[in-house]
Amino acid sequence: MREETRRKLERTLWIERIKKIAIGAAALVAIAAYFVYEDYDARIDNVRVPATVVAVGPLNIKNSQLVEEGLSVEVALDAGGRKVTVMAMKKTDPHVGDHVQITEHRHHTGRTTYSWK
Repeated sequence: MREETRRKLERTLWIERIKKIAIGAAALVAIAAYFVYEDYDARIDNVRVPATVVAVGPLNIKNSQLVEEGLSVEVALDAGGRKVTVMAMKKTDPHVGDHVQITEHRHHTGRTTYSWK
């Protein structure tokens, strides 16, 4: 094999190796970014916020046991007046106009969820 042909072949082989290494490194970075995001989403600051019950209705889910035990409660937050829907157990007996405290879950990713707790 001529020297020039051997160098071209080696260069082509190294380029292919570098491409495979780059793809592997990109996959590792993507996996690491996913785990970092999941970790941030798992970190939660819980804040109790006052709210007023606006509407109470049946829970709209497919689990029949939860439909029997739960209610869908729409509340208006006292700070800002924004309306959110939370799930409450029937034994808590919420009524329209009740002043309640709900829990605002502030995830470190910026997502905000609410619960009746």
